[in-house]
Amino acid sequence: MNDFSFDSPRGKVSQRQMKVQEILRAALIDILQRGLTKEPILDNKMITITHVDVSPDLKHVKFIFLPFDEKKREDFIKGFKSANKQIRKEIAQRVQLKYVPSISFVFDDSISEIRKLDKIFLSNKVRNDLKS
Repeated sequence: MNDFSFDSPRGKVSQRQMKVQEILRAALIDILQRGLTKEPILDNKMITITHVDVSPDLKHVKFIFLPFDEKKREDFIKGFKSANKQIRKEIAQRVQLKYVPSISFVFDDSISEIRKLDKIFLSNKVRNDLKS
């Protein structure tokens, strides 16, 4: 995949990007809920699209996802990779853009990071430090 930055030159996401992000997110959710990816691991499963990142030129999109069953992380990544072409086709039918963006899927690690922090904050050492 091309190395590109999703950040606009001014460091802010434009209104246009935000609008396209929401449209693409809704389209992907619809595709997954209707079981149109032709991938058993993805169709009709509980997957949360936590964030959508669109490049300033709207030609690239990154979907950050979190499946209900986090243990099958690699299976979901393989499923999205396998269904990439089908998902792009379905998005093209639903979203009116000049170009159908190239898409990538990234597992959302933020939940595991939050769990690590919770574990640290709940440890006896931190509790003792807070009491002091």
